[in-house]
Amino acid sequence: MKKIIVLTAVIMLLMITCDNEKNVDDSKYYCDAPTGVVATKLSNERIHLTWNAVSGAGYYEIGVRTNLDSADTRKSIDTTPNTSYEHGFYSWYWYYYSRPEEVTTLFYYVKAHPSKAGYVAGNWSNFVSVDVR
Repeated sequence: MKKIIVLTAVIMLLMITCDNEKNVDDSKYYCDAPTGVVATKLSNERIHLTWNAVSGAGYYEIGVRTNLDSADTRKSIDTTPNTSYEHGFYSWYWYYYSRPEEVTTLFYYVKAHPSKAGYVAGNWSNFVSVDVR
């Protein structure tokens, strides 16, 4: 009986302690989405991307979709520690093998990944589109 009383007291103490915990704002552990994304079609069938640096980012992930895909589709194509990237879209298998004559526009996205452990990658940037036909 004494064990039950002690166990009950410990459980109640834990419940009281948990009720008094403060809410933690974990938003500071997320990287912001990159802004200022610009895509320029180069004459050599390549796309040059640039964007603004994100504080705390260790590297950036590049995503793309075509006009044939739904708006929530993104294929990750590469990562880079830089705030610029060059993509050769005609040599890219997804573009080349998915009815290239019907692909008229590519939509690019960028996501920041944190440089510190315990932090979380941010959201994708707003898309930037490039007409390829």
